[in-house]
Amino acid sequence: MNKAPRSLSLLLLAGLLPVAMLLQTACLEAQTAGNTRTDAQLVRRPLPPESEKDRMNAWTVGLAGGLLEGAPIRLAAEMARVVDDGANLHLLPIVTRGATDNLNALLYLRGVDTAIINSDALDEYKVQAPQIRSRITYLLNLFPSELHIFVRPEITSLKDLAGKKVNFNTLGTAAA
Repeated sequence: MNKAPRSLSLLLLAGLLPVAMLLQTACLEAQTAGNTRTDAQLVRRPLPPESEKDRMNAWTVGLAGGLLEGAPIRLAAEMARVVDDGANLHLLPIVTRGATDNLNALLYLRGVDTAIINSDALDEYKVQAPQIRSRITYLLNLFPSELHIFVRPEITSLKDLAGKKVNFNTLGTAAA
């Protein structure tokens, strides 16, 4: 498991905490500026305690996985099981319209932080929207996707399928 995002977040938090404390003190001093109280008399209010909801969501990562019957959502579920680190990291697999739509989910849906995307879908996006590279980061190649073709005995080549109806899989799956 990569600890870099956690380390970066903790570093950012450590840098912002003194600023937040200064702002809180400045606000209290501004509120009491009209009064003749000394610094010792200033009322210091504690920061509100972090809610359980905020704590749980701070380390939850949404992973767009695809349709229930597809391989990517099963991989997402297995990844969630393996990397679960209690309160430190929670990977949440998200059922989507399919592996080919996961890029749209990553770009536009709230709560989707990462996605399993077919490389051909990513290549198509790069052609249609060259600026896509500035909006997403390619992390790793998970597994090769294979295509198996099952036919009746009289079909001997792909050319024999020209003009015929074929079924690739459920709409939205990688095979479709």
